[in-house]
Amino acid sequence: MKKIMIVDDNALSVEGIEKNIDWAALGTQVTHIKYDGGSAIEAMKQEPADIIISDIEMPDLDGISMSRLAISINPFVKVILISAYDRFDYARRAIRIGVYDYIEKPIDYQYLTEKIRGACSLIDQERKNMELLKASRPAMIEKFFNDLVHYSGREASWHLSSYMEYLNLDLDYRYYTVVVFDVENAVELKKELGVAQYEMLLFRLNDTIREYSRIFDFSYLLKGFDGLELILCQNSSNVSHVLQSVHKTVSSIVEAHADSPLSLNVGIGNIVSELWNTHLSHESAHHALEYRFFFPQKNIFDTREALGRNLSLVPFSDSSEDELIRLICQKDYAAMEQWIKDFSADLLSKYQSRDFIFVRIYSLLGKILKFLYELNIDAKDLEGKIAQTYARLDSFNTSEQFFSWLNEICTLACQRLDSSLKTYHDQLCESVLSYIRENFENSSLCLHDIAKYANVSPAYLSALFKKNMKISISDSISSARIEAACRYLKNSNLSLKEISEKCGYANQYYFSTSFKKWKGISPSSFREGKMPGST
Repeated sequence: MKKIMIVDDNALSVEGIEKNIDWAALGTQVTHIKYDGGSAIEAMKQEPADIIISDIEMPDLDGISMSRLAISINPFVKVILISAYDRFDYARRAIRIGVYDYIEKPIDYQYLTEKIRGACSLIDQERKNMELLKASRPAMIEKFFNDLVHYSGREASWHLSSYMEYLNLDLDYRYYTVVVFDVENAVELKKELGVAQYEMLLFRLNDTIREYSRIFDFSYLLKGFDGLELILCQNSSNVSHVLQSVHKTVSSIVEAHADSPLSLNVGIGNIVSELWNTHLSHESAHHALEYRFFFPQKNIFDTREALGRNLSLVPFSDSSEDELIRLICQKDYAAMEQWIKDFSADLLSKYQSRDFIFVRIYSLLGKILKFLYELNIDAKDLEGKIAQTYARLDSFNTSEQFFSWLNEICTLACQRLDSSLKTYHDQLCESVLSYIRENFENSSLCLHDIAKYANVSPAYLSALFKKNMKISISDSISSARIEAACRYLKNSNLSLKEISEKCGYANQYYFSTSFKKWKGISPSSFREGKMPGST
């Protein structure tokens, strides 16, 4: 039932409107009758009406002024103004302030009824839309935070600031950071378990993250297809305290999911002191995850640690020297050479002092050496080469010679990084092979167990092993079991069931099937000395 307020200083006009309209048929009820604009506004404050029917001319507060105040109290109120013919243009202008409609005196009650019916229909539609808007509020909040981490500072402030009050978001904090939880084996799990089961695993991770994030003043979790992104806000005395809290929380979350099928990698972004710079933390968190390739034994990556320097409150994108390190890691020689050319051109355009340029170059080289040493890569020969050159700086007659030497040093750094990673990968594969040979008798031995032993992710180990050894992990396990089975068949009187158990097979049937697949004949035929294809 919609509430009707009639406002007119003429009692006869009020009576005519009240008596000549079938209010019940319209789904309405006259709840207020007022004879001046001031009383109408006071009534609106106490019990807001849905529709106001008012004369435009009243002594204390005219209809238009009253309408403006009424709309400020209830923005959705529908005001129908009644105007004399000579005030018709004045009433028409009232539409600009939000008045629903107007009619001309003398009142045509049938015409007024249609106006009221139209106002009621509009109210019903608006109420329906408000319910839809209310229901969509969680989605709007999610979009707000999703835009927050993707828009640049100025864009974010421009587009999002007006929504904060509407969504009741109080985000006035001292520090902000983004943590990215990436599921490395997402594609494999979706194929193996199905999307529904995979999503259930993500929900469990979601619950864990929410539980451990309660120590922060505010947190919001964004869900993606292959992971989650956590926005953290904190009022703290110093940035170090925030950083410690973030690391402790992330470590607890990862530890809580140690036995989960989800292979988690976590990137911790820079801490920023401005809400609209949250995108910088988001970018740096994803950048930190790029170091997963070079640190396969780790699954938590902080931008500061990845780059060997403290980047808190500093946008990663502002550091061109970090770009060179990234190119060295990627072994992108062409892009690296171009970077050095651009870098040298920039230095030469800014500084005419050769000594100052040398200082800048050696600062850059120091960062590269530090990066290599943090990867436990022996770079003493590079360090020695740099020191020798420092002793004979005058031997460079031109800037081209000097920057050519810089390119040579960076190329050697690439080669040293590549060589070190290859050695590590070879050692890792040999270690995995030894583990398989020692544990193939365990029928539950699988990729996940081996990856846990090697302290790397299953997906990373699977790809690396197959690339280096030209055979999959599962085939290596099968090969070890078949080799052992051949030895038992030739050198023992054990039954097939006993051999299958000793070789890690769940049952004799599976053993026989696997053996025939690998050797081309049954275990019994092999024991008898028959050749594949013989009868």
